[in-house]
Amino acid sequence: MPQILIVLCLLALITACGNSKKTSTESPSKSTAVESTSTKVLDLNGRQYRLAYPEAGFDENKAYKLLLAFHGSGQTAQHMQNMAQLEKYSDDYLVVYPSSKEVEWDDGCGCNIAHRLAANDVEFVVAIIEKMHAEYRLIDGENYAVGFSQGGLFSQNMLCKHSGLFKGVASVASPMSVQLSATCRIAQPTNYLMIHGKLDTVLPYDGYKHNNFGLISAPNAIETIAKENSIEVSPVITEEAENVTALTYQGEQSVTSKLITIGNGFHTWFFSKFNTSKEVLKFFNQHSRYNFLEGSALYRLDQGDYHVRTLGEPNESADIVVLSGANKYFHSDSAWTSLIHHKLAEHGRVHVIDRLGSAWSSDTSEPSFSLFAADLPKILDMLKVKSVIFVAFSNSNLATLMYQDSAHPDIETKGFVWVDPDILLPHSIAQYQSGSVAGLRAYRSEYIEHVSAGNWTDKTASRVAEERGDIQSLIPIAYQSDMDWDYYDLVTQQRLDVSKQVTRIKEMMNYHDDLEIAKYLVSGLTVPVSIVDGDFERFDIAATEGSVQESLIKWQEEGSEWSKMMASNTEGEYIPLENVSHQLLFEHPEKVVDAVSVLLNK
Repeated sequence: MPQILIVLCLLALITACGNSKKTSTESPSKSTAVESTSTKVLDLNGRQYRLAYPEAGFDENKAYKLLLAFHGSGQTAQHMQNMAQLEKYSDDYLVVYPSSKEVEWDDGCGCNIAHRLAANDVEFVVAIIEKMHAEYRLIDGENYAVGFSQGGLFSQNMLCKHSGLFKGVASVASPMSVQLSATCRIAQPTNYLMIHGKLDTVLPYDGYKHNNFGLISAPNAIETIAKENSIEVSPVITEEAENVTALTYQGEQSVTSKLITIGNGFHTWFFSKFNTSKEVLKFFNQHSRYNFLEGSALYRLDQGDYHVRTLGEPNESADIVVLSGANKYFHSDSAWTSLIHHKLAEHGRVHVIDRLGSAWSSDTSEPSFSLFAADLPKILDMLKVKSVIFVAFSNSNLATLMYQDSAHPDIETKGFVWVDPDILLPHSIAQYQSGSVAGLRAYRSEYIEHVSAGNWTDKTASRVAEERGDIQSLIPIAYQSDMDWDYYDLVTQQRLDVSKQVTRIKEMMNYHDDLEIAKYLVSGLTVPVSIVDGDFERFDIAATEGSVQESLIKWQEEGSEWSKMMASNTEGEYIPLENVSHQLLFEHPEKVVDAVSVLLNK
């Protein structure tokens, strides 16, 4: 065994691969068992690994990301879990802590015990990933890996040999072996983070010269990986905090190779004023397609994964389910409801559900409100909803009608709050089915081909920017602090994905048939329907003339009369608003919240 690895193993056994001079009190000074029902010790081909569920609890219906964490030389999987405790810092991952077969991992240097004894660590980890995906609801393309000390060298070896398996890889307290730096080939550019203490004397930051086990420096290692990631630009140096510097290589495809240097850091996982577990997860989340904020998760059905944001605590009356619909550009995701999420959560448990093809929900070949309505009972069952009030914006009232038309004996519907809903009378239905919807249906294959080629991406980006400006101007001063801009921006950025654009136009095409289904369902309603009715139609009326204008006036007038009738017939409220836009949820959130409160108290 090379001399440096002997030192490594001795230090690992004495200090859990920390340094006696470590500056953080956050890192455990000795092994403290993390044994609970939230961790399982599992076997695969005679070898063990630990599977840690999120500390907040495991939900068998949710879809998770996968994170593998590799221990240092002389350590065990339990050592790594005790030290990093990654499952405590995020509810989005299932964390696997594998055990090396020998005292160290086969880290790609071709020079150590694990290599000579053919430990096959790389193959073992690949097999774990395959097994986890076969047995759990895991999100495709969302595998991550991190390693500490010699486990960090092994995480680099996994990156070099199987980059296609990972969205992101990180290493802590490990530069790179001379041998791996010469042979590493990254087939698919992959986000990589290196965290290293400048005062590390075990695996030195500045490298180590040795005939058998030499190390290149951390800056040279990040440069090597950046080049393998096809990043040709110069790095950017930033001061992240006191004694913390970042050297970042940013590629054209948003692939990042980043070195964080801890100026006063030794050979340890945690550093003074730097929580490594949090920072590793932060890096992975930044580069994940599913960079979720508070409450968001994916729930898997046969048709795909549905994005649901859950906030608030249960009350004694009902859960509140928020559904979004289309604006003038047919953007139809939960960004439109982002102002009222937390305000409604003050009154009970809130579930905001995005249909397939919206936000982070999976794409689907034939998106429609009827498909969503068929899946809605299954989603509510996964969410353990027993009693519900639906808040439906714009044309999502179609989904509530279709849902209510089917029998759901285990779930009580206490009422609907419709905000500027579709008017299900012949003239209005003809209005919705004309224009863009008719044009898309007439040239279905041509439009799908055109949008699939990315020809709508620039247009979508300009509309996202335009809409954001409009929303900013609409929110009254009294509600500006309630606006969840972080959530709004993350959701609207999903619209730039070409597959989301294709799904959106397909849903517009199928909207015609959804209307045909829903128009027969109004008479069967037996629950209170409260309607917040704005006069947004006046903008289109003012911009037209002649027969087109007359048609729009009739649409507005019959819409108001129909909404009054629906509220009256079902013992709901009719709440008219004047001089407002179609985005009532931003202008008058209090009207919606008050309407929900009335239904909760019935």
